[in-house]
Amino acid sequence: MFKFAVIFVHGLIFIFATLISLGGHISIAPPDPSRMPAVIFTAFATFNVIVIISIFVQLKVKKVWVFLVTALGLMVLLYFLPHIVLYIEDILRG
Repeated sequence: MFKFAVIFVHGLIFIFATLISLGGHISIAPPDPSRMPAVIFTAFATFNVIVIISIFVQLKVKKVWVFLVTALGLMVLLYFLPHIVLYIEDILRG
């Protein structure tokens, strides 16, 4: 049951992160000419790698409290990731 919960929760986080990263590029709104798509793709690809690493760590450790803290931390990071991307884009535009 623990293995199923770990894979299910991390799979949902992975899917949501992928949809959020693609959502800005596959939309009916006109594109913003000042956006840098490489920054957002790199940030979400890095986040997805962190999620995959987290899955393997969770399955190795098998502690419920570590799983809950990690899942909550990943969701908080997912919330702040677009803000971090906008901040990095502002720095790069300079």
